[in-house]
Order: sequence, then structure tokens, then C-alpha cells
Amino acid sequence: MSYQSPNTVKSEVEFPVVISDPSDPRLKHRFKSWSGGPADVVLLGMPFDEGIVLNHGRPGAALAPTAFRKVLKSIGTTYDGDHNVDFEHLILADAGDIDIVPGNVAASHERLTKVVRAILDQGAITVLIGGGHDATFASVRGLMEGNEATGGINIDAHLDMREVVNGIFHSGTPYRRILDELSLPGSQLVEFGLHASTNSKAHLEFAREHGVNCHSMGGLHNTSMVETFQIELNRLADLSGQLFISIDMDVFAAAYAPGVSAPGTDGPTPTEMREIAYLAGIKSDVKLFEIMEMNPNYDLDNRTFRLAVVLLTAFLAGVATRKQNQ
Repeated sequence: MSYQSPNTVKSEVEFPVVISDPSDPRLKHRFKSWSGGPADVVLLGMPFDEGIVLNHGRPGAALAPTAFRKVLKSIGTTYDGDHNVDFEHLILADAGDIDIVPGNVAASHERLTKVVRAILDQGAITVLIGGGHDATFASVRGLMEGNEATGGINIDAHLDMREVVNGIFHSGTPYRRILDELSLPGSQLVEFGLHASTNSKAHLEFAREHGVNCHSMGGLHNTSMVETFQIELNRLADLSGQLFISIDMDVFAAAYAPGVSAPGTDGPTPTEMREIAYLAGIKSDVKLFEIMEMNPNYDLDNRTFRLAVVLLTAFLAGVATRKQNQ
């Protein structure tokens, strides 16, 4: 199936193709504009933060895909020195941004679902850059339209298990909607990195009553975060044919990621999260990888977006390892 989605994706984006130093290839030299066809990974932007505003958050995350690409063009090699993995030969593409429908969350979500499904149907992994976390409902819906058993891990300070009231979808509702509307079994969802003072007792009880495994930052600090993630990833793979990993950047302390919709004071280290992103890349079941809730209006020296690009490079190193092992 060729990729055709008029009025759904904005104009194509361009990355530099000239390599000034052949001994130092960069990610910006590997990404090509995508309009269908073979690719290992396709980048997709969701420039939408109306769900955040509806959840009484601070606006600005709609600017995240543009800010992310700007930093992506300035940093990031195609070699992972920690794992000795060269991913210069991955086929990387950028599909541009969803052409959102202003003031209409549901319609914007419909467009995202269609494009995610189109990318997956071409055999590529989707990497979504956002934007409000409400969009994860739409991207997971696109994943689940493949009719495979699905599981996923939300790496986030928040559960995002708020009820939908008066039909209003926002950034606090996606995982409750995934359970209720998409009928994802709770045993196939993990909430990972929850902050102690940001989630209500009722929402936590709702998640646990539905069989969701919930890991707080306090608990993860007392064990090994990376090992716990690996255990959950393997467990979900045994239950599912395809997985999604969604990283809300507010899982980090604001010292690492100040440019987010809801800054926090606790969280994992970049080193821990880099290894988690690499493990997600290795896992052949992972078809959707997200980096969400970035807000350039509040960033400091591109700190948040530089960290996000580091997570992307770690994930791509994992994908390269996955491809080598096939």
C-alpha cells in the first residue's frame, strides 16, 4: 500500500544531505523525507497541546516537534559508544507533522491514528514526538488496528487515568481511555516512574483494580530501574504481539528536563533512561516509541530537547542491534 494521506500531514521536512566530514556521520545526514516506502524508523510530529490546556496545563508543547528537529540537526551521531553499535545504515525517515484540526481534539486524533497505521503498514517503527500525552490514545489506537495483542509501558510521573467528563479528552485521560475504549487488558499496561505527589489514591486504585502494574519512583529507586523495566518488557512481550513505549519527559526532574508541561522534582537519571530506550529499541515487539510533553517555551539551553535526542539515538542503536540479530 502506498502512503497517501492528503490534508493529514504538513509539508515535508528536509534534513541536510551533505556530509562535511565523512569520518563523522550524523543523524541529520540519515533522515530523509518520507511519503511512503521502505524504512526502518519513521519520525512523526504531533504539534498539538490543546489537550494539555484542557487539563489546565501550560501551553507550548505544540511547538515541540519543530524544536526537537532543530536540536536533532545539531547533535547526535550514528554510533553508540556504550554498546559499540553503528546505526549509520538504518533507513531513517521523517513524515512531517500531523496537520491538526484547531479546537478539535477528536479530529486531530483521528488524523494521527490514520498516519500511524499507514507507517506501521509499511513495516516501519513509528517514533512520535509531541505534543500532549492525550495523543497516545490515538497512536495506540493506530497500533491496535493491526489486530495483534498489544501491550505497553507508560514512563511518566503521572498515571493519566483521569475520567472523561462531558466528552472532554485531555492529557490526563489517555490511559483510562485505552483501557476503557480500546479494551486493552490492564495486565498488558505498565505505569512506570510515577511520582509520589502527583497521582490521586482513586486513580491509582482504578489502575490496580484493572490489573495495571504500577511502579513508583520511590520503589524504583530502591531496586534497579533498568532491570525492572527489562522484566516488564519481557513479561509484556510474552502476552502481546506488539508493544508501545511512551516517555513523558516530565518523568525527569526539572534539573534534567525543565522544558515540559508539568515539571517535577524527582525522576530517573539520563543514564538510566538512555539504557531503557536502548532496551526498547532491541525488542522486536516494540513498534511504537514516543517522546511526549516537551515544551520549548520553558526549556533552558535546549536541555530537555537535547536529552530527548539522546533518548532517540539510544533507541535507534537498539533498533540497529535488533536488525543485526534478525
